[in-house]
Amino acid sequence: MTLQERLGFSATDRVLIVHADDIGMCEATVSAWRDLHGVSNMSSASAMAPCPWFPAAVEAIQAAGDSADVGLHLTLNCEWRNRYRWGPITGLNTPAQLSDAAGYFYPLAADTYSNAQLELAYAELAAQLQRAQQLGLTLSHLDTHMMTALHPDLFAHVCRLSKEHQLPVLVPHYRDPQLLANESKMSLALSERTAAQIAADAEHIKPIDAWAVLPFGQYLSDEERLLWASQVLKYYFAAPGVYALIGHPANDSEELRAIAPDWQTRVADRRLFASAGLRELIAREGFHLVGMKAIAALAR
Repeated sequence: MTLQERLGFSATDRVLIVHADDIGMCEATVSAWRDLHGVSNMSSASAMAPCPWFPAAVEAIQAAGDSADVGLHLTLNCEWRNRYRWGPITGLNTPAQLSDAAGYFYPLAADTYSNAQLELAYAELAAQLQRAQQLGLTLSHLDTHMMTALHPDLFAHVCRLSKEHQLPVLVPHYRDPQLLANESKMSLALSERTAAQIAADAEHIKPIDAWAVLPFGQYLSDEERLLWASQVLKYYFAAPGVYALIGHPANDSEELRAIAPDWQTRVADRRLFASAGLRELIAREGFHLVGMKAIAALAR
């Protein structure tokens, strides 16, 4: 039985998750989530436990009640090299050696792969989940910041957490050539070993069929971004299945502009997620919109 059938749809249906990454990275992401929740196309999101605004994100999510659909964005990198940084919850002296000399996460996945003891990183990922639980956040799923934890030595830890906490993982069920091409510039992408892990643990992970991440630094006007999304929904998500359109929405603010060189991308995602154009596109293409909560219910 296909995942869409398990969700109550037919074998020929196309199902879409509109997902917001990086909630809690800064205030602009928290207020954007609050503004988008329940009144936009956003159907799911994930929050970053090591970041300074994570407690505020949890507060906003809890205030939204049971309708909130938020997972844990497992974080092993901080892409901002000098402006705004965060590090491991387990601290500078964690055996996994996940941080630089100043105690912050490395900026790129490749740096983490080169410098850290990946087989020892479970403690950090588990600590992030524990922090979410301690703050009272009810999680719908797990996923990974900058796709770093898709490295097979790290994804084994994600699979363990998925089993231990009965949480699905937002990840495709096969080795996606487009993902490999797009992400290899900033990190190692899905390997054959990771694909095998996904297949072996599919009952716990509940993998989707494919995903697409809204592009950084290009297609920034409302019209261009909607057209890009339209091409993805029409052609890349053409077959029956369950798909995710992933963005990084944030409200425009002085804080965001000071932190993020890619602030225009994040603001463009915020506009797209709220737009009538995206809502009409989803309906016109015949997609059924769901969140990760629905998939999580299958895991329990």
